[in-house]
Amino acid sequence: MRLGLAVLSGFLFAWAFPDVAIGWLAFVALVPLFVALARARGAGHAFFLGWVSQSVAWLMMVPWVVRVMSHYGGLPFATGVLIFIAMAVVLGLYGGVFALLFWAIAPGMRFRRWLLVPLAWAAVEYARTYLLTGFPWNLIAASIVDYTPMIQFDRFAGPYALGALILLPAVTIAWAIIARPKGMDIVFTVGPVAIVCFVWWVTGMVAAKLIDRSAPGPAFTAALLQANISQEMRWRETSLMQIFQRMMDMTDGAVRRGATVVIWPESTVPLSYQTTDFYRQAIESVSRQAGVDIILGSVAEDPNDPDRIWNSAFLVSGGRTIGHYDKIRLVPFGEYVPLRKALFFAHKLVHAVGSFQFGTNDTPLVGLFRYGPAICYEIVFPQIARMQVVHGAGVLVTITNDAWYDGTSAPRQHLNQARLRAVEDDRYLLRAATTGISAFVDPTGRIVNEIPMNEQATLYARFQPRHTETMYVRFGDWFAWIAVAAMGVVVIARGRKRLKVPRS
Repeated sequence: MRLGLAVLSGFLFAWAFPDVAIGWLAFVALVPLFVALARARGAGHAFFLGWVSQSVAWLMMVPWVVRVMSHYGGLPFATGVLIFIAMAVVLGLYGGVFALLFWAIAPGMRFRRWLLVPLAWAAVEYARTYLLTGFPWNLIAASIVDYTPMIQFDRFAGPYALGALILLPAVTIAWAIIARPKGMDIVFTVGPVAIVCFVWWVTGMVAAKLIDRSAPGPAFTAALLQANISQEMRWRETSLMQIFQRMMDMTDGAVRRGATVVIWPESTVPLSYQTTDFYRQAIESVSRQAGVDIILGSVAEDPNDPDRIWNSAFLVSGGRTIGHYDKIRLVPFGEYVPLRKALFFAHKLVHAVGSFQFGTNDTPLVGLFRYGPAICYEIVFPQIARMQVVHGAGVLVTITNDAWYDGTSAPRQHLNQARLRAVEDDRYLLRAATTGISAFVDPTGRIVNEIPMNEQATLYARFQPRHTETMYVRFGDWFAWIAVAAMGVVVIARGRKRLKVPRS
């Protein structure tokens, strides 16, 4: 029964995210797992239950890995499936670590100890952001992104604190099942939790209304170009000039509509902007004649070493190429291979993957405005957008190519995570995607407008650069550090307690 409860939690957790996207499940999804862990026979058993639960969840949340590996990566379908399963199993280890922390906390009948469980979850999510190359995909906070009042807490302490708050109802229900409280014990426990949740919702609703989306000052128009160019089209040399002309036509149309900023998706034209003269001159000419900023994705090359390339976002302003932002967080096994030498046995995979360099500069691109760029995958890292705002970014810009994931839940999951960055940093978010989903997100995390997948269109977004500073921008992941420190104390205390137990 304990194993069944762990598996059930994995299903419920995954259903809180797209494709199913029943967000409210996040508040109760882990109840079965908590009950199972409270009845675990020991540390090893607890680890196994947590690992199984989250492995099931990852198997349901990221099946799009198979499409990328087999359809676009050139690997046999069976190999793609094996890589996908291996990925889910490895990510499931974080669930095992959480279960070990749960076992160390040993909440039992005391509700005060149950309150440490959400801290354990926050600490593990924070660890997942950095360990093993870092993969903060589908942090639990992203599951409730459509509940605007609830996600406003994100601007206070970031997604890890929001995730801990989401688990508060689950730990209360699990405690009630395990402890079977009666009479006033229920009132004195459930009552305060209900009050906290009510205050959370009310203050979030008020905050969302107070964030003035039409603050005094001029508003500007950004044109987000979604050219709907498939990967197969980008790989055909005969389509190169067709793609270039489509992008230039869409740019001219945006200029005629009065756009101040024109944003192209990630690496739309399969040419090097830096070294292709006609490409660069055409963009600079439009920028100079129309007085617009143009942001576009392309590779950047080291003039002294052609083998060193970066995935970059270029800014053209006033007819000049101002500079480029180089992607800081690359996609493992997509843009680089971790431990390339150690994976010599996976010869085909290693040689099929790009060898991009890591960017190191997290400062905004400065043209007509101070833009905080993020390229594709790295928008799921809260720390990158935050540092752009710390350095003065007035609007967030993310360019992406989600054509790899056509027909899967990945584009919607990706967009939902990007929406949290708008809340945390109190900035408008401009998102241009090659095949979708392009979107304009306001500082409360609401989608003002979007272009569906596989449509060619231009999205016009009226935005205002903002200069506010949220508590998350000012202090960063302070709550996550508290959670990590608390778990360190729990583990040490548990270890000392075991050492004091006399042996027979």
